[in-house]
Amino acid sequence: MSSGAASITFYDIASAPPLRTFAANPWKIRLALNYKRVPYKTQWVQMPDIAAVREKLGVPANRTNADGSPYHTLPVIEDQSTGALVGDTFEIAQYLDSTYPSKEGKNLFRPETIGLVAAHNAHIDGIFTKYALLCSKMPFDPSVASKVGEMFAKRAAYMGKDMSVSEERRQAMFIAFEAALGELSKAYLAKPFLDGQDPVYADLIIGAWLKMFEACMPEEDWAQVRTWHGGLWGRVVDELKPWAEMK
Repeated sequence: MSSGAASITFYDIASAPPLRTFAANPWKIRLALNYKRVPYKTQWVQMPDIAAVREKLGVPANRTNADGSPYHTLPVIEDQSTGALVGDTFEIAQYLDSTYPSKEGKNLFRPETIGLVAAHNAHIDGIFTKYALLCSKMPFDPSVASKVGEMFAKRAAYMGKDMSVSEERRQAMFIAFEAALGELSKAYLAKPFLDGQDPVYADLIIGAWLKMFEACMPEEDWAQVRTWHGGLWGRVVDELKPWAEMK
């Protein structure tokens, strides 16, 4: 990482101790900050406090519940050097590239690819969100776990979703998840990343979701995922380790 005082405060969702990133969207930005060597510090926020923190910062919710009420999420970045507050994950990635262009070529987006990467982001989010119920070991701080459970149940009710997972349903979902990642694996024509030797934001999007599943699936399930499709997903996560540092 580059030296110098951190000008960016990165707001991330607090886990149980030891504090670490576990959700997909914060992982996208932590990987991006580390890859671009932008100095930053982390402000950990308990999930029940996210709405209050965003409102205090003056960052409006960028998502809504089914009833139209605001749904506040993280990450947010606050850049003291420019005064910028950015609260949408994809917009944060664009901000980092435009405000902190890399002299070493470590930019998140290739020229003229923003639209393509936005479509890729939506596609990947859709794949992994469909199987997020496999993440049954979310590492929330025990002090807020019951309140978080209530929040999830309320949001599921808004969306008309059944959050219960029988063993039969879980097994069927696990098989379908392997098939979905099998289709995605066909995009890996270059090695070790989608576009060759160096990652771009499209790689970080996939890596972030894999890191979430690594943190939140039962260990035996994640061990299987790592081996799927010739061990591709384990290699993707391993290749991103240099940029997975907690700061």
